[in-house]
Amino acid sequence: MRRIERLTPTDLINLYVESPSSPARVGALALLDRPVELGMLRRRIADRVAGAPRLRQVVYRPGWLGGRPIWVDSPKFDVGRHVRSAVLPAGVRLTDFAVRLANRPFARDLPPWRIWLVTGLPDGSAALVFAMHHVVADGLTTIRMFAALADDAPAVPAGRTLPRPTWVDLVRDNVARRLAGLRTLRRPSATTFRQMAGLRNAPRTSLNGPVGAHRRLDAVTLDLDRAKETAHRHGAKVNDVVLTLAAGGLRALLRSRSEPTDGVELHATVAVSVREAGASDGGNRTGGLAIRVPLTADVHRRLEAIARETAEAKGGQAPTAGNALLIGLSRLGVLRWFSRRQRMINFMESDVTGPASPVRLLEATVLEVVPIGTVVGNMTIGFLAVSYAGRLVVAVQADADRHPDLPVLLAAMRREADQLAIHADQVRHGRSAV
Repeated sequence: MRRIERLTPTDLINLYVESPSSPARVGALALLDRPVELGMLRRRIADRVAGAPRLRQVVYRPGWLGGRPIWVDSPKFDVGRHVRSAVLPAGVRLTDFAVRLANRPFARDLPPWRIWLVTGLPDGSAALVFAMHHVVADGLTTIRMFAALADDAPAVPAGRTLPRPTWVDLVRDNVARRLAGLRTLRRPSATTFRQMAGLRNAPRTSLNGPVGAHRRLDAVTLDLDRAKETAHRHGAKVNDVVLTLAAGGLRALLRSRSEPTDGVELHATVAVSVREAGASDGGNRTGGLAIRVPLTADVHRRLEAIARETAEAKGGQAPTAGNALLIGLSRLGVLRWFSRRQRMINFMESDVTGPASPVRLLEATVLEVVPIGTVVGNMTIGFLAVSYAGRLVVAVQADADRHPDLPVLLAAMRREADQLAIHADQVRHGRSAV
């Protein structure tokens, strides 16, 4: 019997938490220094996708007794249906257009990913928008896939298309997995219960509310070496710097709305990779740490406090504890309902390491990379950071209707980046995605 690839329980979280107005997406906006030809881009991607089986597969739901959804090969994969072109509309910000493209629905009979070549930029350059359903990849896998398109990246031999397993095979596999699961069933640990109990009653703020359909994407760009130096001086990590700037922006936003901030500690989920060291497999391999983020006015004191909080969380929390709760809710069919009403987390944050050197794609240089993620449930704002070629881009993705005053947050983050002396210079040639 051929090997059957089931969606993992973590994959199912991303499949069942989304709604038509809040699709589960990961991706990136890559700003190029010159245009590239669509036909050549399609040929390059076709060559690289040939060696990436997941990008040629679709999610298939087996039905009665067949068990969890599985990955099956798409019999009529056509790269032209996935690599498309788009023209930036006049008067529309590139980042907002990128997140609009990324959130477009995927056809269920096609592998759930797309790449757009965006032209019509004011300076005559071009950009690429990568978008994948979160069941395909997490943030780290997405960046690795992006790097695999580079001119100097090695090609991977093409795999062969496999037939869909029969219903009998699926039932046998489902029964075998369930029996194995019963033999390895573990009760939730005391650590998990303590972690969940500690998240009750997150501060009630305007940051939480049912997420709508419209998005805004903006970013603050930092100098990576300076961010590392600043973190080191405060006994912190780079991700603590990102959380500190996020907290400063949220403090300014809430104060502009006459909401209390003194003594307030927001609850954040910080994404953590649970991949084994050296592993290069794709898919979703992330957990999360629950961090209390103080809205202290002084940025230096706030950074030191957040560094202590994250160090304590790393030593005392299980990164997969939150996953266990969400998996249980997804199996009960109430995950989406819960996510729109939860009172445990105010916002999410993640930090991904990208290529250290500039990537060249079809003789064009990628100047800047802005991550694109998911705003879902009732968490109307999120922060995603990615390092690339000596720069650290902290992207802010938000429900546009709930946060029309988002520039207040961005201005505060940039002001505090200047106070920490980590704000980066403009992208070469004066081009910038934001």
